[in-house]
Amino acid sequence: MAEIELKFQVPVHQRRAFEKAIAKKKAVPMQLWAKYYDSPEQQLAQHAIALRQRLEGQRWCQTLKAPGQHHFERFELELALGPDEPEQLDLSLYQEHKQAQTLLKQALELKKADLKNTGLELQFETDVQRLIVLEQIKDSAIELAFDQGEVRTPTAQSDIYEVEFELKHGDVSDLIDFVQPWVKRYQLWLDVRSKSQRGQMLKNQQDILPVQHQTPFSLDKHDSSSRALAKIVSNCLTHLLPNATAIADNHYQSGHVHQARVAIRRLRSALKIFGHWSEQVQPEWQAQLAELFRQLGSTRDRDALSESLMPRLAKAGSPLAELPASSESSDEIDALFRAPETVRLLLELLQFSQCTAHEDDQSLKKQVRKQLAKMHRQICQDAVQFEHLDSEQKHRTRKRVKRLRYSVEFIASLFEADAVKQYLKALKPAQESLGQFNDLVVAEALFQHEVQQNPQAWFVLGWIAAEQKHVLAEAQQHLLEFTRSKTFWSD
Repeated sequence: MAEIELKFQVPVHQRRAFEKAIAKKKAVPMQLWAKYYDSPEQQLAQHAIALRQRLEGQRWCQTLKAPGQHHFERFELELALGPDEPEQLDLSLYQEHKQAQTLLKQALELKKADLKNTGLELQFETDVQRLIVLEQIKDSAIELAFDQGEVRTPTAQSDIYEVEFELKHGDVSDLIDFVQPWVKRYQLWLDVRSKSQRGQMLKNQQDILPVQHQTPFSLDKHDSSSRALAKIVSNCLTHLLPNATAIADNHYQSGHVHQARVAIRRLRSALKIFGHWSEQVQPEWQAQLAELFRQLGSTRDRDALSESLMPRLAKAGSPLAELPASSESSDEIDALFRAPETVRLLLELLQFSQCTAHEDDQSLKKQVRKQLAKMHRQICQDAVQFEHLDSEQKHRTRKRVKRLRYSVEFIASLFEADAVKQYLKALKPAQESLGQFNDLVVAEALFQHEVQQNPQAWFVLGWIAAEQKHVLAEAQQHLLEFTRSKTFWSD
């Protein structure tokens, strides 16, 4: 009942070659016409649940899908309906399926024991010509499904052109190994949008995916350290991939870029702090993530400064109302997440998130305590000598504070919730003031280049210098206050 698949978009300039490759595989064609249902308030969509009736060749089936444990895994329950088109949606089919009942009742807020009179309505349809190729890789069966068609409402339609790789049975690593050559040859890029989500966006006249923020998750104290790290990486990918999809599709906002950077920073922190927990962590991942983060950086830095710094400068009477023009290359960042090397990295991380756990000599909590104590101690040492640190060392302190915060969030479920909350509350002022100082450093560099062409930039540089002095004093005070905070991981 779990569906494991990866979906990709095919670049326009690769489509002819891709179609020729599929034709050589002697693919089996199938016409798919599907009708998707939801409540008038779209309660199923709010829970990422899809409910459809679909004609597959000559037979109808009814399918319920919901989020699974991992981003590329979904709960799926498919029930055969026969050759005749159903007159209406029949939820009584789920009376014998407890998990399906639970999903529907929670999403639709049903109080009665039965699933009748739910008021579900047709939302949109999809009409797809699918070409299917079945491959046997080692002991795994993989289905390649190439879809062309459209999703439509009574007033709008959107084209579908995508390829899905589904693990019918076997090992996820075989699925990802099978996909990699296709990515390299045809420059396929990951797309986490389901047809249901695309249809919902079309119905709601939305062109852009919602910004994805980090989501809570739990570790089990009985998890091995390698399994815990795999769960952490999986959570970071759940944060990253929807934002990466929006950016790759070139339909994104500054929030997508910001959250993509946060997700990458969380990944880098997890691998740096806890990477020694697994022998399957590849040493090159850190450098690859750092480069991806760097390439996203200038765009996000400018967005952040425009939103936060420029209004303050205007209030202070600045003669300059805008940031200086960027001197960096204006490469479109959407290409970053379509690049084969980025897709390969994401697939490797997805594969790692499914890695087999090994047994530990020490408990997970004991290993976590050692790591947190070390990080806490480093920041306390920085705090007492902060005013004497040079610029690079202050920057290092800021990164240490962020890594500590992310690390605490990763392992919070292992400890008493209120104690963790109080610790993060004590850390937050230091993180915010150090972040403000970093913004001022970035702004200073921008306006130092501008002053040669525009003497009015001297006003801005003077204001920045005064503000830096104030924020640094504030940061030092917050760091010293943090050194007196109570830790939550002591025995």
